[in-house]
Amino acid sequence: MKKIIAAIALSLMLGGVVSHADNTPPKANPTVEKREAELIKLVDQLYPAFVLIGGGSGVAISEDGYFLTNHHVWNQAAAPANMVVKMAGNNRQFTADAVGADPRGDIVLGKLRLKEGEKVPFVKLGDSDAVQVGDLCLSIGNPFLLSGRGSEPTVTFGTVTANNRFQGGYNDCIQIDTAINPGNSGGPSFNIDGEMIGINGRNIASHGKRFNTGAGYAIPANQIRNFLDTLKAQSGGALVVRHGMVGGLTLDMSSQNGAVVRAVEDNSDASDAGFQPGDIITAMDGKPVFNSYRYYGIVGTKPRGSSFSFTVTRGDKQLTLTGRNAVPTESGQFGTVPRPDDEARKGGGGMQAMFGDPFKLPAMKSSLGFKGEYNSDRAVGGYKITGLKNGSPLLEAGMAEGDILTKVNGREIRYFADMHDILIAIEPGTEVTITYVRNGETFEVKAKTAKGK
Repeated sequence: MKKIIAAIALSLMLGGVVSHADNTPPKANPTVEKREAELIKLVDQLYPAFVLIGGGSGVAISEDGYFLTNHHVWNQAAAPANMVVKMAGNNRQFTADAVGADPRGDIVLGKLRLKEGEKVPFVKLGDSDAVQVGDLCLSIGNPFLLSGRGSEPTVTFGTVTANNRFQGGYNDCIQIDTAINPGNSGGPSFNIDGEMIGINGRNIASHGKRFNTGAGYAIPANQIRNFLDTLKAQSGGALVVRHGMVGGLTLDMSSQNGAVVRAVEDNSDASDAGFQPGDIITAMDGKPVFNSYRYYGIVGTKPRGSSFSFTVTRGDKQLTLTGRNAVPTESGQFGTVPRPDDEARKGGGGMQAMFGDPFKLPAMKSSLGFKGEYNSDRAVGGYKITGLKNGSPLLEAGMAEGDILTKVNGREIRYFADMHDILIAIEPGTEVTITYVRNGETFEVKAKTAKGK
């Protein structure tokens, strides 16, 4: 099919040369006409699954109404939120609910409210690891809101120009030259077989005017697939899904001969995995790691808490280590190398501090009225309470400073992000179940959340 479409372009170009040379009308080319008809048929198949959402785009990925868009298109999704969207083809409106939000990866999973037994057109997620530079690519979106009041998206056609690009939160993205512009955000890109290879979200703009330069970026389908189950889980009531880091692992960012380990903290995820200073990470899950940026790119393709198989060179030996990206990273997109969320909360965000963060999470709807810190006793885990406000819901529930909060509504709490992401989503006055440890004993109490800040 790829050769067929390439032949179309070549035939059209040659036909134009002949026409210009002898000034005779071009003859019909049955092969070209057949291939054009196949391309039009492909567009017709994909078109109905397109979703217009706010000032951007989206696409349905299941017949029961799950769809994808960018977080920067629906940045209140973690609150949670709902909105009215349209589907292409029939111009029908639906109310859509946010299911899960991945702000660092710039993805939101939503769901259309459908009648019992109702089904909608959808697209199939392809294997983005099979995408090669030079593959043909088709993108669908709503650039500059050209769809207006209707539901007619714009179709553009081009090629994959690079793979495995690392751009901060866009961890392992696909570079394409299909024309994507403001309004295309959240829309899909497809291979020539009609499989979705990624969700479009960024381009390199010309002279700050946001116009496409031929370098656009799609979040790969396999990364999205890795996050889908977690996005649907809503653990503890939170809709936010975090990316993660292997805690205690410091890398040499200048090395171009694998990811070189500079330091390993004691009592950390990295030490648990068996890393040592001087190790060189050469592959992760079978994918080559040629420098530390590639390491961060691969780590970002799975949700926090995932396991990775590391191929490591240590002296003249090659080892296989298994580690987890258990430390939650900041939710925003600023910064080349991700920071732990606890570190990011201390400030010093550079560009983020100057210009703000379009990926910033919504404010917490509710509060439990406490201060705390990471519990260094990793065997116990949890978040140690260092202060309680007067009238605090936790104080009223019988908790005290020094208690170690380990779970809220069954969700494991180890970092402030674990609690923070729940409090974004639940309303004041919501009863929650708190599990905590005091003097080695585990207790469980009920508390009602107060109003957030």
